[in-house]
Amino acid sequence: MRTQSLPSLAMFLAIVSLPVTPALLSAQEMGALSSRTSDHSLASSSGETGTAPILSSPKVKDDAATLAAVGAKSVSLTAQNEFAVEAFTGILDQYRRMGNREAEAETLCALANSYDALHQQQKAVEDYQLALAIWRELGNKDGEAATLAHIGDVYRAWGFAPQAIRFYHDALKVYPATHKKAEEAAVLNNLGLSFFLTGDKKKCVSYLDQALAAYHATQDRQGEAFTLTNLGSAYGFLLNNPYKSLDYFQEAVTRLELLNDRESEANALDIMGELWLKLAKPEMAEISFQHALILFSRTGNSQGEASARKHLSALGQTEIIASDH
Repeated sequence: MRTQSLPSLAMFLAIVSLPVTPALLSAQEMGALSSRTSDHSLASSSGETGTAPILSSPKVKDDAATLAAVGAKSVSLTAQNEFAVEAFTGILDQYRRMGNREAEAETLCALANSYDALHQQQKAVEDYQLALAIWRELGNKDGEAATLAHIGDVYRAWGFAPQAIRFYHDALKVYPATHKKAEEAAVLNNLGLSFFLTGDKKKCVSYLDQALAAYHATQDRQGEAFTLTNLGSAYGFLLNNPYKSLDYFQEAVTRLELLNDRESEANALDIMGELWLKLAKPEMAEISFQHALILFSRTGNSQGEASARKHLSALGQTEIIASDH
Protein backbone atom coordinates (compact mmCIF):
# COMPACT_ATOMS: atom_id res chain seq x y z
CA MET A 1 0.00 0.00 0.00
CA ARG A 2 1.25 3.46 -0.83
CA THR A 3 1.92 5.72 2.14
CA GLN A 4 1.87 9.49 2.28
CA SER A 5 4.82 11.62 1.29
CA LEU A 6 7.58 12.60 3.65
CA PRO A 7 9.59 15.75 2.99
CA SER A 8 13.37 15.65 3.19
CA LEU A 9 15.56 18.11 5.03
CA ALA A 10 17.18 19.34 1.82
CA MET A 11 16.35 18.84 -1.82
CA PHE A 12 19.14 20.41 -3.90
CA LEU A 13 22.49 18.73 -4.52
CA ALA A 14 25.55 20.36 -5.98
CA ILE A 15 26.86 18.62 -9.10
CA VAL A 16 30.22 17.86 -7.54
CA SER A 17 28.97 16.28 -4.33
CA LEU A 18 26.19 13.97 -3.25
CA PRO A 19 25.58 14.53 0.46
CA VAL A 20 22.86 12.44 2.04
CA THR A 21 20.72 14.62 4.24
CA PRO A 22 18.58 13.37 7.12
CA ALA A 23 14.86 13.17 6.63
CA LEU A 24 12.40 14.40 9.22
CA LEU A 25 8.93 13.37 10.15
CA SER A 26 6.19 15.68 8.94
CA ALA A 27 3.03 16.38 10.86
CA GLN A 28 1.07 14.78 8.03
CA GLU A 29 2.78 11.40 8.35
CA MET A 30 2.53 11.44 12.13
CA GLY A 31 -1.14 12.34 12.01
CA ALA A 32 -1.92 9.69 9.41
CA LEU A 33 -0.12 6.96 11.29
CA SER A 34 -1.39 7.95 14.71
CA SER A 35 -4.96 7.68 13.43
CA ARG A 36 -4.26 4.01 12.73
CA THR A 37 -2.37 3.26 15.95
CA SER A 38 -4.21 5.23 18.62
CA ASP A 39 -7.56 6.79 19.39
CA HIS A 40 -6.38 10.34 18.76
CA SER A 41 -4.57 12.07 15.93
CA LEU A 42 -2.11 14.48 17.47
CA ALA A 43 -0.94 16.44 14.47
CA SER A 44 -2.50 18.59 11.81
CA SER A 45 -1.95 18.05 8.11
CA SER A 46 1.42 19.15 6.82
CA GLY A 47 2.18 22.16 4.73
CA GLU A 48 4.02 22.27 1.44
CA THR A 49 6.43 19.52 0.63
CA GLY A 50 10.02 20.14 -0.33
CA THR A 51 12.60 21.75 1.89
CA ALA A 52 11.59 21.47 5.53
CA PRO A 53 13.76 22.14 8.57
CA ILE A 54 11.94 19.76 10.90
CA LEU A 55 8.38 18.64 11.58
CA SER A 56 6.89 20.77 8.84
CA SER A 57 4.40 23.35 10.02
CA PRO A 58 0.66 22.69 9.76
CA LYS A 59 -1.15 24.23 6.81
CA VAL A 60 -3.70 26.88 7.70
CA LYS A 61 -6.34 26.50 5.00
CA ASP A 62 -8.32 29.55 6.05
CA ASP A 63 -5.38 31.95 5.94
CA ALA A 64 -5.57 33.39 2.41
CA ALA A 65 -2.50 35.60 2.82
CA THR A 66 -0.39 32.68 4.00
CA LEU A 67 -1.52 30.47 1.14
CA ALA A 68 -0.80 33.23 -1.37
CA ALA A 69 2.74 33.61 -0.02
CA VAL A 70 3.30 29.84 -0.14
CA GLY A 71 1.96 29.74 -3.69
CA ALA A 72 4.32 32.49 -4.82
CA LYS A 73 7.26 30.70 -3.24
CA SER A 74 6.26 27.42 -4.90
CA VAL A 75 6.07 29.09 -8.31
CA SER A 76 9.53 30.55 -7.79
CA LEU A 77 11.03 27.21 -6.75
CA THR A 78 9.33 25.45 -9.64
CA ALA A 79 10.77 27.94 -12.13
CA GLN A 80 14.24 27.48 -10.64
CA ASN A 81 14.05 23.70 -10.89
CA GLU A 82 12.69 23.82 -14.43
CA PHE A 83 15.64 26.02 -15.38
CA ALA A 84 17.98 23.57 -13.62
CA VAL A 85 16.58 20.64 -15.62
CA GLU A 86 17.18 22.52 -18.88
CA ALA A 87 20.70 23.53 -17.86
CA PHE A 88 21.73 20.09 -16.57
CA THR A 89 20.35 18.41 -19.70
CA GLY A 90 22.61 20.57 -21.86
CA ILE A 91 25.61 19.93 -19.63
CA LEU A 92 24.89 16.19 -19.68
CA ASP A 93 25.02 16.12 -23.49
CA GLN A 94 28.39 17.86 -23.44
CA TYR A 95 29.90 15.42 -20.95
CA ARG A 96 28.60 12.46 -22.95
CA ARG A 97 30.23 13.79 -26.14
CA MET A 98 33.47 14.30 -24.18
CA GLY A 99 33.31 10.78 -22.75
CA ASN A 100 33.69 12.10 -19.19
CA ARG A 101 31.87 9.33 -17.33
CA GLU A 102 32.37 10.68 -13.83
CA ALA A 103 31.04 14.11 -14.73
CA GLU A 104 28.18 12.42 -16.57
CA ALA A 105 27.19 10.52 -13.44
CA GLU A 106 27.41 13.63 -11.26
CA THR A 107 25.23 15.57 -13.70
CA LEU A 108 22.70 12.75 -13.88
CA CYS A 109 22.39 12.89 -10.11
CA ALA A 110 21.89 16.65 -10.15
CA LEU A 111 19.32 16.28 -12.93
CA ALA A 112 17.53 13.54 -10.97
CA ASN A 113 17.39 15.78 -7.92
CA SER A 114 15.80 18.58 -9.95
CA TYR A 115 13.18 16.18 -11.32
CA ASP A 116 12.49 15.02 -7.78
CA ALA A 117 11.96 18.61 -6.64
CA LEU A 118 9.45 18.97 -9.49
CA HIS A 119 7.64 15.84 -8.25
CA GLN A 120 8.60 13.93 -11.38
CA GLN A 121 9.75 10.95 -9.37
CA GLN A 122 9.84 8.41 -12.19
CA LYS A 123 12.30 10.54 -14.16
CA ALA A 124 14.31 11.10 -10.99
CA VAL A 125 14.62 7.36 -10.36
CA GLU A 126 15.54 6.67 -13.99
CA ASP A 127 18.37 9.22 -13.97
CA TYR A 128 19.65 8.04 -10.59
CA GLN A 129 19.69 4.48 -11.94
CA LEU A 130 21.73 5.60 -14.97
CA ALA A 131 24.18 7.31 -12.62
CA LEU A 132 24.32 4.24 -10.39
CA ALA A 133 25.36 2.06 -13.33
CA ILE A 134 28.20 4.47 -14.13
CA TRP A 135 29.43 4.63 -10.52
CA ARG A 136 29.56 0.84 -10.43
CA GLU A 137 31.34 0.73 -13.78
CA LEU A 138 33.94 3.16 -12.41
CA GLY A 139 34.20 1.36 -9.07
CA ASN A 140 33.28 4.59 -7.29
CA LYS A 141 31.88 3.46 -3.92
CA ASP A 142 31.16 7.00 -2.72
CA GLY A 143 28.96 7.70 -5.72
CA GLU A 144 27.33 4.29 -5.56
CA ALA A 145 26.41 4.55 -1.87
CA ALA A 146 25.09 8.11 -2.12
CA THR A 147 23.05 7.37 -5.24
CA LEU A 148 21.49 4.27 -3.69
CA ALA A 149 20.56 6.38 -0.67
CA HIS A 150 19.02 9.09 -2.84
CA ILE A 151 16.93 6.55 -4.76
CA GLY A 152 15.69 5.47 -1.36
CA ASP A 153 14.89 9.11 -0.55
CA VAL A 154 12.82 9.45 -3.73
CA TYR A 155 10.83 6.31 -3.04
CA ARG A 156 10.24 7.29 0.60
CA ALA A 157 9.05 10.78 -0.29
CA TRP A 158 7.01 9.29 -3.15
CA GLY A 159 5.22 7.14 -0.60
CA PHE A 160 6.71 3.72 -1.35
CA ALA A 161 8.39 2.77 1.89
CA PRO A 162 9.21 -0.89 1.04
CA GLN A 163 11.17 0.17 -2.06
CA ALA A 164 12.93 2.87 -0.03
CA ILE A 165 13.91 0.31 2.60
CA ARG A 166 15.46 -1.94 -0.04
CA PHE A 167 17.65 0.84 -1.46
CA TYR A 168 18.65 2.10 1.99
CA HIS A 169 19.75 -1.41 2.93
CA ASP A 170 21.78 -1.61 -0.29
CA ALA A 171 23.38 1.74 0.52
CA LEU A 172 24.34 0.59 4.02
CA LYS A 173 26.14 -2.40 2.50
CA VAL A 174 28.37 -0.03 0.50
CA TYR A 175 28.96 2.76 3.03
CA PRO A 176 31.57 0.92 5.15
CA ALA A 177 33.89 1.04 2.13
CA THR A 178 33.47 4.83 1.90
CA HIS A 179 34.29 5.60 5.55
CA LYS A 180 31.61 8.33 5.41
CA LYS A 181 30.06 7.97 8.83
CA ALA A 182 27.89 11.10 8.67
CA GLU A 183 26.20 9.99 5.46
CA GLU A 184 25.76 6.50 6.88
CA ALA A 185 24.07 8.01 9.95
CA ALA A 186 21.65 9.89 7.70
CA VAL A 187 20.72 6.67 5.89
CA LEU A 188 20.09 4.93 9.22
CA ASN A 189 17.82 7.83 10.16
CA ASN A 190 15.92 7.65 6.86
CA LEU A 191 15.62 3.90 7.17
CA GLY A 192 14.07 4.34 10.61
CA LEU A 193 11.55 6.77 9.16
CA SER A 194 10.69 4.34 6.39
CA PHE A 195 9.84 1.72 9.00
CA PHE A 196 7.81 4.42 10.76
CA LEU A 197 5.68 4.62 7.63
CA THR A 198 5.22 0.85 7.50
CA GLY A 199 4.22 0.82 11.17
CA ASP A 200 7.11 -1.42 12.24
CA LYS A 201 7.71 -0.07 15.76
CA LYS A 202 10.70 -2.22 16.65
CA LYS A 203 12.71 -1.58 13.48
CA CYS A 204 11.79 2.11 13.42
CA VAL A 205 13.18 2.74 16.91
CA SER A 206 16.15 0.40 16.35
CA TYR A 207 17.40 2.26 13.28
CA LEU A 208 16.75 5.68 14.81
CA ASP A 209 18.75 4.62 17.87
CA GLN A 210 21.58 3.52 15.59
CA ALA A 211 21.42 6.85 13.76
CA LEU A 212 21.56 8.75 17.05
CA ALA A 213 24.64 6.79 18.14
CA ALA A 214 26.30 7.37 14.75
CA TYR A 215 25.63 11.12 14.87
CA HIS A 216 26.99 11.23 18.42
CA ALA A 217 30.15 9.43 17.31
CA THR A 218 30.73 11.96 14.52
CA GLN A 219 29.84 14.88 16.83
CA ASP A 220 27.10 16.01 14.46
CA ARG A 221 24.96 17.97 16.91
CA GLN A 222 22.32 18.95 14.39
CA GLY A 223 21.94 15.36 13.25
CA GLU A 224 21.56 14.32 16.88
CA ALA A 225 18.88 16.96 17.46
CA PHE A 226 16.89 15.95 14.40
CA THR A 227 17.10 12.25 15.26
CA LEU A 228 15.99 12.96 18.83
CA THR A 229 12.95 14.71 17.35
CA ASN A 230 12.27 11.73 15.11
CA LEU A 231 12.53 9.40 18.10
CA GLY A 232 10.11 11.65 19.95
CA SER A 233 7.72 11.41 17.02
CA ALA A 234 8.06 7.62 16.92
CA TYR A 235 7.30 7.24 20.62
CA GLY A 236 4.48 9.77 20.51
CA PHE A 237 2.70 8.69 17.34
CA LEU A 238 3.77 5.10 16.70
CA LEU A 239 4.32 3.61 20.15
CA ASN A 240 1.72 5.85 21.82
CA ASN A 241 4.09 6.72 24.69
CA PRO A 242 3.69 10.51 25.07
CA TYR A 243 5.78 10.78 28.25
CA LYS A 244 8.86 9.20 26.67
CA SER A 245 8.14 11.18 23.52
CA LEU A 246 8.22 14.43 25.50
CA ASP A 247 11.58 13.45 27.02
CA TYR A 248 13.08 13.12 23.54
CA PHE A 249 11.47 16.34 22.34
CA GLN A 250 12.73 18.27 25.36
CA GLU A 251 16.28 17.05 24.77
CA ALA A 252 15.96 17.97 21.10
CA VAL A 253 14.64 21.44 21.93
CA THR A 254 17.57 22.05 24.27
CA ARG A 255 20.05 21.16 21.54
CA LEU A 256 18.23 23.11 18.84
CA GLU A 257 18.29 26.16 21.11
CA LEU A 258 22.07 25.81 21.46
CA LEU A 259 22.34 25.42 17.68
CA ASN A 260 20.25 28.59 17.25
CA ASP A 261 17.87 26.69 14.95
CA ARG A 262 14.79 28.61 16.01
CA GLU A 263 12.40 27.36 13.35
CA SER A 264 13.12 23.70 14.08
CA GLU A 265 12.82 24.46 17.78
CA ALA A 266 9.45 26.13 17.20
CA ASN A 267 8.11 23.18 15.22
CA ALA A 268 9.20 20.77 17.95
CA LEU A 269 7.55 22.93 20.62
CA ASP A 270 4.33 23.01 18.62
CA ILE A 271 4.26 19.20 18.53
CA MET A 272 5.07 19.10 22.25
CA GLY A 273 1.98 21.19 22.85
CA GLU A 274 -0.10 18.57 21.05
CA LEU A 275 1.40 15.86 23.24
CA TRP A 276 0.63 17.79 26.41
CA LEU A 277 -2.97 18.08 25.23
CA LYS A 278 -3.12 14.31 24.80
CA LEU A 279 -2.01 14.00 28.42
CA ALA A 280 -4.79 16.41 29.46
CA LYS A 281 -2.32 19.04 30.65
CA PRO A 282 -3.58 22.25 28.99
CA GLU A 283 -1.35 24.51 31.11
CA MET A 284 1.81 22.81 29.81
CA ALA A 285 0.37 22.80 26.29
CA GLU A 286 -0.20 26.54 26.51
CA ILE A 287 3.41 27.13 27.55
CA SER A 288 4.68 25.10 24.58
CA PHE A 289 2.35 26.82 22.10
CA GLN A 290 3.25 30.28 23.43
CA HIS A 291 6.98 29.56 23.12
CA ALA A 292 6.45 28.17 19.62
CA LEU A 293 4.46 31.28 18.68
CA ILE A 294 7.26 33.58 19.80
CA LEU A 295 9.86 31.66 17.79
CA PHE A 296 7.67 31.35 14.70
CA SER A 297 7.11 35.11 14.85
CA ARG A 298 10.84 35.81 15.14
CA THR A 299 11.65 33.60 12.14
CA GLY A 300 8.83 35.00 10.02
CA ASN A 301 7.10 31.64 9.65
CA SER A 302 3.52 32.77 9.09
CA GLN A 303 2.18 29.24 8.73
CA GLY A 304 3.71 28.11 12.00
CA GLU A 305 2.60 31.30 13.72
CA ALA A 306 -0.98 30.77 12.53
CA SER A 307 -0.88 27.18 13.75
CA ALA A 308 0.31 28.18 17.22
CA ARG A 309 -2.31 30.93 17.44
CA LYS A 310 -5.01 28.48 16.41
CA HIS A 311 -3.93 26.05 19.14
CA LEU A 312 -3.89 28.82 21.75
CA SER A 313 -7.28 30.06 20.63
CA ALA A 314 -8.67 26.55 21.08
CA LEU A 315 -7.36 26.64 24.64
CA GLY A 316 -9.39 29.78 25.29
CA GLN A 317 -6.44 32.17 25.08
CA THR A 318 -7.98 35.43 23.85
CA GLU A 319 -5.00 37.77 24.00
CA ILE A 320 -2.06 36.21 22.25
CA ILE A 321 1.00 38.37 21.83
CA ALA A 322 4.25 37.04 20.37
CA SER A 323 6.48 39.25 22.47
CA ASP A 324 10.21 38.76 22.87
CA HIS A 325 11.38 37.37 26.19
